[in-house]
Amino acid sequence: MILVLIYILTIFLGKDWFSITELGIFFTLLGSVWLLFSLKKFSWKTSFQPIILILIGFISIQQNSILVLKSFPLTLSTLFFLAFIYAEVTKEYFLIKYIGKFKKLDNTERIYLEKTHLIWIVVTAINVSLHSYFLFFGSIEEWTFYSTVGWYILLGCGILFQIAFRRFYEKNSD
Repeated sequence: MILVLIYILTIFLGKDWFSITELGIFFTLLGSVWLLFSLKKFSWKTSFQPIILILIGFISIQQNSILVLKSFPLTLSTLFFLAFIYAEVTKEYFLIKYIGKFKKLDNTERIYLEKTHLIWIVVTAINVSLHSYFLFFGSIEEWTFYSTVGWYILLGCGILFQIAFRRFYEKNSD
């Protein structure tokens, strides 16, 4: 997430000093280094962000478009949205798998986590919608604000809603 914040601030500050082509080359090279590091230290699962960064950098060079450069946060948000949709459709809930590594889940907790995916489908759909709005219709300042701070506010609201839902669920599941 820190690298995404740096990416956004680099576009916001760099747009006045560098051409779109120069920024595109920079992000393509940065994505390449990031990918090499990811493959060496981690796995293919951690490599999707640098691959997207390389593609966006390359396409922005070809299209000479700041809109393409600004699409990185929207692309990542869309992938998270699709991951939650996929989990719901296939019933392969990654929150259950992840939490199950640390704790044995009873049936009530499993059902709660399944329902939690629905909450995050809504939150990520709102996030994709807001990213799209600011990308296509907002100023660079509005896009920068939402892409760096605004979506964290939305995420916080989603977490608060999830906590409230958990209390409601626990109270009514007895």
